[in-house]
Amino acid sequence: MRSRKYRWYVPLFFVGPALVLQVTFLFVPLANTFVLAFTNASTIGGGTFTGLANFSDLLADGEFWNAVGRTFVYMVIAVPALTIMSTCLAVLVNTRLRGSGVVRSLLFSPMVLPLAVIAVVFQYLLNSDGLVNEVLQGLHIVSAPVPFLNDPTLALLSLTLVTVWKGCALYTLITVAALQNVSPELDEAGQLDGAGWLRRTASVTLPQIRGTTIMITILASIATLRVFTEPFVITGGGPGDSTETIVVYLFQKGIAPGTDAGYASAISLMLFAFVLSVSGISWLISRKARA
Repeated sequence: MRSRKYRWYVPLFFVGPALVLQVTFLFVPLANTFVLAFTNASTIGGGTFTGLANFSDLLADGEFWNAVGRTFVYMVIAVPALTIMSTCLAVLVNTRLRGSGVVRSLLFSPMVLPLAVIAVVFQYLLNSDGLVNEVLQGLHIVSAPVPFLNDPTLALLSLTLVTVWKGCALYTLITVAALQNVSPELDEAGQLDGAGWLRRTASVTLPQIRGTTIMITILASIATLRVFTEPFVITGGGPGDSTETIVVYLFQKGIAPGTDAGYASAISLMLFAFVLSVSGISWLISRKARA
């Protein structure tokens, strides 16, 4: 009876360390961000309460809204590419074809590499004297180096390519897991009715994983809104500010070279609002689609 009475303590030994880490590195900094957003505190400390001054300055900050526009352009390009490519690759990987095991190994290899390492590798590949330009010029496809990282438009597209290449592996894995739960009876019924593989995939298989596809769209949207490593490591936000995203702008204001922690916290809350808005809109769209 005594062991049964105190048995409720046992789960705390398992979830306790995780809860301590979550509180220390997630909830406390989040609460601190809400407090700092209404002050003029610097990164090294101090500051006084200023009310909504940071938010009023933020609404009039043209550089911030330019970063917001570039981030949403980034999202509009990357999210459909991630969703479509991960779905197509998952269907291909899930199909029993010769050599599919090699494809799986190659496809999931980006998951084991840190994003910073991937960014450095792509920086080497896409530089004016990098491997891609060397190959293009060696094959006489171009006569001069392509400014992948020096042209404002090409730089943003190049960073999007890196994001898609890195994220596609994870979303493909999620989609493959969803395809494993697709009812084979419906596919067999379509096959008996004379439907080909492509027709069965489009009309039978994909509708059954619609929820997973919507979830991937939401996850990809949030990830692209918070993109930082690619523009920071590969281009540093340049050329000029053509690849400066919201998080890069936040970093520059709050850490390097700026030390305005209050203003950076206000940017963080605005980013949090954007993430909630995108998630809410995606959820409403998925709810209507299910209805």
